[in-house]
Amino acid sequence: MCAATRAAARIPRVIRVERQAPFGPLGPPRAHQLQPGELHPVVRIAHRLPGNLQIPERIIFDHELVLILKGRGEWVLEGVRRLYATHDLLFIPPFLPHSIHADEAMPSEHVAVHFDFAPDVPPATRDLDRRRPYRVRFTHGMSIATQRRLFPGHRLARALNEVVAAQASAQPLGPALAAVHLAGVLLALLAEPGKARPGDTALRDQTRVQAMVRFMTENLARRVDHVALERASGLSPSRLQALFREVTGHPPLDYLRRLRVEEARRLLADSRLSVKEVAARTGFRDTSHFSKVFRRIDGLAPAHYRDALLAGRQEK
Repeated sequence: MCAATRAAARIPRVIRVERQAPFGPLGPPRAHQLQPGELHPVVRIAHRLPGNLQIPERIIFDHELVLILKGRGEWVLEGVRRLYATHDLLFIPPFLPHSIHADEAMPSEHVAVHFDFAPDVPPATRDLDRRRPYRVRFTHGMSIATQRRLFPGHRLARALNEVVAAQASAQPLGPALAAVHLAGVLLALLAEPGKARPGDTALRDQTRVQAMVRFMTENLARRVDHVALERASGLSPSRLQALFREVTGHPPLDYLRRLRVEEARRLLADSRLSVKEVAARTGFRDTSHFSKVFRRIDGLAPAHYRDALLAGRQEK
């Protein structure tokens, strides 16, 4: 092998996963049926990106999951316009024209994962852009919803971030771990709550946590302590702590603080509100406590966060 050939072999091949419009006639898709037990995902691209999500009309040659970490906007799939917001999970199948347009007035961040459900579905080709239109159909009537609202700290959101971290890792096991994490996400989406058995313990636990998150969200400005949470949930202190950690990864009061900081970020975008007013509206006892918690979670004091946000708007 000559030196030029060896040098070329060391350069990673760029994977083309999309084609911008116009596409021309795509033709009817070929269907590939897959049983859930045959799901062995291949992660192609996994990244977490800040900045406004602006995707002109395109098609992709594999599947994609997009998790909205911050921001809101509109996306179009096969001519149908849909709104999205923070914590929404979008599922984009191959060869379906779509576009995504973030609201530029809000900070934006997202996770995107391109993947195939299994190595040979559809049969492999040298280049993705040589693929012919196809669809993957799961047996037993299973499917993945085009759009699903998660909640802050949802285990699927944590798993998708683990996919990104594993895929970016230089460790030998990185790609394999990314595939394992993604397999868990896809299996959970295929068995979404509406199709789960009524007695499913995991579904019941998640429903309880969702109810507690609603209670927290509705009472952000009020005093909420362990006693109030136990009374609202009907759970013992130990069970409440264990259940919340299992589903969200955080103890209940820590999770509540994160919800308050998330709402505070939204309110700080309104320059008419003082930092003291934002603190009061999000349940902090004073501005000192507010600043301490905000800094610990977000890395910036509330006033500095607002300055950076407003400076970014002026720059635009």
